[in-house]
Amino acid sequence: MSKINRSKDKIRAIIERTCARRAMLIFVTPYLRIESSFVGVSGDTVHAGVVEGQGEALYHLRASDIRIRFPHGHSFLEGATRVLGIGAFEGSKTLVLEMPKELCENDDRKSFRVGSGGLGSIVAKIRTAGAGTISAALVDVSVHGAKFSTKLGQRSNALKWGDRVGLTIPIPNVVTIDAEAVVRHIDDAGFGVQYVPGLAEHILEPLDSWIFRKREEEMGRLDSLLGGVGKGGGKASAKPDKRRVLIVTSDNEIENAVRRPLSDELLVLHSEPSAVSLETMLGEVPHLVILHIVGGDSNARRSLKFLAGMVPRNVPTLLLGSNIDGADLYELGIECKVATSILWSKERGLLVQRLVVGILRKHFGLGESPMVSIVS
Repeated sequence: MSKINRSKDKIRAIIERTCARRAMLIFVTPYLRIESSFVGVSGDTVHAGVVEGQGEALYHLRASDIRIRFPHGHSFLEGATRVLGIGAFEGSKTLVLEMPKELCENDDRKSFRVGSGGLGSIVAKIRTAGAGTISAALVDVSVHGAKFSTKLGQRSNALKWGDRVGLTIPIPNVVTIDAEAVVRHIDDAGFGVQYVPGLAEHILEPLDSWIFRKREEEMGRLDSLLGGVGKGGGKASAKPDKRRVLIVTSDNEIENAVRRPLSDELLVLHSEPSAVSLETMLGEVPHLVILHIVGGDSNARRSLKFLAGMVPRNVPTLLLGSNIDGADLYELGIECKVATSILWSKERGLLVQRLVVGILRKHFGLGESPMVSIVS
C-alpha cells in the first residue's frame, strides 16, 4: 500500500538530501520517461540537470501530467511537479521544477530485485560459522537481501535456516556489499539471505541508485511493444505481429531516419503530404500517424491542419517539425489535437523512436513509457 508524505518540511529535506548526492531522477511524462539528475534547491524550486543543446526536447515536459521518480533510502519515491523553465544553478544549466507538494512511497517497489539478466556472472563469498568461507553465484539482489545458487559445489550441510553469515558481493562499477546477514530461505537450488542489520549508508546509496536504474531499464524494454494489433483490417493485417506507423512527409531523409530504427519493431508505411496519398494510406489502418511540417508560414499550417483533420480521431498523431519555431510547433500541435510534437534533427532520431513507442504504449495500454536520457 502506498504511503504519502505531505509535510512541506520533510519533502524539502528529502529533496535537499537527494540533490546533495546528485542522485538520478526520472521524469515520468505521458509518453516518455526521461532520465536526469538532481542538482540543487533554490527557494521553492528544484533544479535538475540537462545537456547543452537539448532544451527543445524538453517541450514534452510541458504536459500537465508530469511526475518525478527517484531512489531514496530503501524505497523509490514519486511525486507530481511542473516544469517552470530553463535556469541555472551554480553555473550549470538546469531545468527548473516546482517543489512536489507530496511524495508517494510505494511498498511494491521496496523489494525490487535485479535478477540474473541484469547481473552478469557475480560470485560472492559467504563466511559461515562452521564451514569457513564458501563461494556462491549471485542469483538476484535487492536493498534488503540477496539470493544465491549452490551450483558452485557448496556442501549441503554448509548452511541451514537462521544461520548468521558474512557477505562479500562485488557488483562491478557499482559497489561491493560487505554485510552481515541471516539465512531466511534454503533449498536444493540455493539460499536467500536478509541483511541484518541493514546495509550501511555508503553501501545502500549506490546500490539503491543502481537497482533503481535497472528497474527503469527493465520497464522500458521495447520488446513489450510486440503483440496482436487488435481490431482492424486493411492490407497490413497480414502482419499481425507488428503495429503500423504511417509517416506523412516528402523528405526522404527524414522518412529513412525515422524508418530505420523502428522497422524491426513496427511496420512503417509512407504517404506524401497530399490528401489523395494520405487517404489511400489511411486504408492500411495505421495505429499511429507521424505528420511532418516544414516551415511555419500560413500555407504550411493550413495544409498541416487539413491533413491532421483527415486522421481518424481514434488514431494518435505525432507532429514532427522542421524550420519552425519550437513554441509555434507546440501551439500548432494543440490546435490540431495531436498526441505530442517535437522539432526534428538528426540527433533526435532516438528520441523520436522512443516517442513513437511511448504513444503506442499509452494509447493501447502496453505498459509504461520508454526511457531516454537528457543528461550526460
